[in-house]
Amino acid sequence: MTPAQKQQSELRFVAAIQTTVDERLKKLANFLESRSSILLGILFLLYLWILKGERVKPLWHDELYTYYIAQAPTFGKMLLWIRTIDLNPPLYYTAARITFHLIHPSAFSVRLPSMIAYFVAAVCLYQFVRRRLTPLYGLLAALVLLGSSFNLYSFEARPYALVLGFIGILALAWQRAIQTDKHRSWIALLFIVVGGFGMLLSHILAAVAYAALLLTEAIRCFLRRKPDWILWICLALPLSACVTYLQPIQTHDAGAFPKLFQASITNLQAAYSDIWAGLASLLAAAIVAIVLLRDKPTDPVRDTSPSGFTLPEIILALGFCCVPLVVIFVFMHSHSAYFPRYGIAAIFGVGILVSWFVARWTAASSRAALICSIFFCFGIVTPASLARHLQNVVQPVQPQGVDLTGDSTTPISQIMPNLPFVDASGLTFLEMNSRENSTFLARVYYLNDLDAAVQYANATIFEGFPTLKGKFPIQANIMPYTQFIQQHSTFLVFGTYNYPEDWLLRKLVADHATLRFLGDYSAGYKDEQLYEVTLAPSATATKP
Repeated sequence: MTPAQKQQSELRFVAAIQTTVDERLKKLANFLESRSSILLGILFLLYLWILKGERVKPLWHDELYTYYIAQAPTFGKMLLWIRTIDLNPPLYYTAARITFHLIHPSAFSVRLPSMIAYFVAAVCLYQFVRRRLTPLYGLLAALVLLGSSFNLYSFEARPYALVLGFIGILALAWQRAIQTDKHRSWIALLFIVVGGFGMLLSHILAAVAYAALLLTEAIRCFLRRKPDWILWICLALPLSACVTYLQPIQTHDAGAFPKLFQASITNLQAAYSDIWAGLASLLAAAIVAIVLLRDKPTDPVRDTSPSGFTLPEIILALGFCCVPLVVIFVFMHSHSAYFPRYGIAAIFGVGILVSWFVARWTAASSRAALICSIFFCFGIVTPASLARHLQNVVQPVQPQGVDLTGDSTTPISQIMPNLPFVDASGLTFLEMNSRENSTFLARVYYLNDLDAAVQYANATIFEGFPTLKGKFPIQANIMPYTQFIQQHSTFLVFGTYNYPEDWLLRKLVADHATLRFLGDYSAGYKDEQLYEVTLAPSATATKP
């Protein structure tokens, strides 16, 4: 066989493999399209896979606020604590309180509303895209949401997943309400009101995502040359929920935030890179696979446009994607802190846009959607995570207490037990109160000093801790800094020197205290560094 013949033979072999794989993908795509309930089952199993590793994760600082506030003695007390302590609308706390009446209060029960809400968001996104394209494109969009970094909030007792769930309900109901080829359903209008109230009563920043929908509807009215008055009434009713924002906004504006946490152009870049980093690599790999398999766009499209979506729906998706941008620019003006979770609405828009892009590029090929979905499934259930799971099944990892120190078997509570133990971080302090025993907590302290907090960290978020003492089950001690150093000349400090919100270690260095580093102790908290502190004689000169 000549080299040319050998090359032709290899090309025919590769072509045969491509044809075989392509035909099997086509059959599988047709099978799944005709049995869309299987796709929902796949979504549910993948969601359980995401949740499985977090079922025993202890509650962290912010979640403890939700946990304690939801257990307030009365509903009225709960509403008061929300307005004065946690500065959020009341919906998540109400949902957690109801859950506590059905299930004993625990880390699982307080997170249950988020677990349900995040999956509701995935199902609504699936249905939103499916209505315009095919079930496989709906699956692709939902996988984008499930596989994103925002899935961390699906098992967190905070309102972010709730916002996303109600965004899904609202977007789906709005899509149904604006259909011109069907008689308007009163159920769609009802769910617009429910979704709107749910969003706005979950988190203040949900108002930005809601504004994106209002702007989209305004553009739709301009295109139609007449307003849809019934729809506008349904969209306007939930705005009354914004009255709950007045107290949180006033209190939030009075606080100070570390410069590193404040909204900036760097935050803006990080916000979008966090959304697109993993997503872009999976999408690129799927595009390469589609090209290599020579997938031909032969499947019909379900609408007059190449992508199936209407212009208002694309505008809505883009509006959701702009939520981080808007929030960051507003917060830059007020010098407020920005965290990626504030822009969680963006992932709903990204899911729509990814499916729109693939559908437009391949003329809504079901095989292309299937190939992309396979890659995004592997993004959720990676071979490495699957191997770790199987290893844990065969040889389970022995549980370790959260108070064990690194490789040592000595609990951190037994390190120099004759000395006071000071938490430099309010995060660690509150978490310790929920995890450590009362004997250790009797010697644990958190120190307050408003001037030092502003001077060394520009952070006042934990200066309200003394007001929590009578509300939350805090057994440890909260004391002013000056009073503490008058009573103790030597003590331990558990903290991270360079953490933006923590001021204590920097204040001690400025006061010429001697810090002796005792080591890194991995105790399940944010902080790991333990110091023995000896005050300079001048610092205790006023000691009685």
